[in-house]
Amino acid sequence: MKRKIAGILALCLFLTGCGSMPEQIDSEELEQRAEMLVTETEEEAEEETETERLSAEAKETDATTPRSTEEDAADTSKASQPAASGTVTSPQNVGTGPYSGGNASHSGENTSQGGGNISHSGGTSSHGGSTKPSGSGTGSGKSTTPQTSTEKPPAPTQPPVTTQPAVVTPPASGGIPTDGTTQIINGIMVTNSGTDHPRAIELFSGNKKTAERYAQTLNSYKTALGDAVNVYCMVVPTSQAFYTPADYAGQYGNQQEYYNLIASGFAGVAGVPVYETLDAHKAEPLYSRTDYHWQPLGAYYAAQQFAATAGVGYADLSTYTPVTREGYKGAFCNVNKISLTPEQFTYYKPANLDSITCTYYDTAFNNGKTGSLFFENNGISSSYTVFVGRDDCILQVDTDAPNERVLVIFKDSYGNALVPFLTQSFKRIYLCDFRYFDRNAVSFMQEVGATDLLFALSTVACCTSSKVDKVAGNLTK
Repeated sequence: MKRKIAGILALCLFLTGCGSMPEQIDSEELEQRAEMLVTETEEEAEEETETERLSAEAKETDATTPRSTEEDAADTSKASQPAASGTVTSPQNVGTGPYSGGNASHSGENTSQGGGNISHSGGTSSHGGSTKPSGSGTGSGKSTTPQTSTEKPPAPTQPPVTTQPAVVTPPASGGIPTDGTTQIINGIMVTNSGTDHPRAIELFSGNKKTAERYAQTLNSYKTALGDAVNVYCMVVPTSQAFYTPADYAGQYGNQQEYYNLIASGFAGVAGVPVYETLDAHKAEPLYSRTDYHWQPLGAYYAAQQFAATAGVGYADLSTYTPVTREGYKGAFCNVNKISLTPEQFTYYKPANLDSITCTYYDTAFNNGKTGSLFFENNGISSSYTVFVGRDDCILQVDTDAPNERVLVIFKDSYGNALVPFLTQSFKRIYLCDFRYFDRNAVSFMQEVGATDLLFALSTVACCTSSKVDKVAGNLTK
């Protein structure tokens, strides 16, 4: 909550210090956003109290529910932080939609400044090694440490707990990189990777009862929508699933097992098994080292698995134009204040980008305004917001895909990265964040003529009671 208040102050500074604003955004709308932040801060305080209660209950059943640090960091999408030094070099295809100012999910700066350079590549992708076409399309129109220990608190005679980061001593059996130790810093695991570039990892414990309830909630959607709509569930693993040192993996929740638990409870819902697909490519840069989110390449492989499950065509990565941003430092640096070396952030533009029309609506599906799919003027530390730009909106994407399938995606911030890879698979896509959705989900689906519904939430969100409550609540609004 303190971070959100800081975000509000940063937004106010941005409003007063910004020299210009996109044409589609007026001062009144920005004031409304600031007011909404205050409301969300109050709501989050209530959620924190509820999460603490649920966590206490979970201890009795030896299953704890950590507060989703990814979600907390994503809440900063409502306000930009003070700028880091550096300049974004020659951004192209700058977003012109209602949110082209690009409120950063994990911003450490405002959108007019950045900490590195952007390079547009028409040659070899830095992620896949695939040769890309030389042409480039243009768009139209709280960090919480899991409480898994059952040990009693120290006796009063023991020394007070140190304020320094706790160091997890590597076991003698091996399995930890030999060039350093693994540490828990500000609630985040930081592990060396055999290079000069350590990786930060969000911790995950999970809650089996909440996971089972998530499956039951999705079954309720399927029951309400009937046979006319295909319902799918993609549980997006976090980086912990693939990069936790071997000798520490058993101390935390197994995300593949949690997906299997959720999928075992489906009745009419089709699971999208992305764990195995991502695991097969984990040597590639699928997840950021400095941020909670995956890199777009990870989203590409996950979207490919979804397309196969849904029975629609899917464009090969070689048909996309890669754009690489240098000097990226994400939320682990800007929110958790962990010192990490910068990395690359590479996203991909679909070949049919010129044929795509994007319309951004408010969370009640009103006041539509045209805009761009990519927001390339966002600062380097805000790189994950390069697609969609923000979470509190409903995005409609009209494409030239050769079918009449209409896809609705209910997602958390992980789902934003899926959209560019599905523009050649579905005729129309609606992207809705379940946390900011002010419609009855069933009536909305009927209104837009949906044929397919995809839930794309991280494992953390699927196992967090307050998040599952919101998913369920969208059925009864």
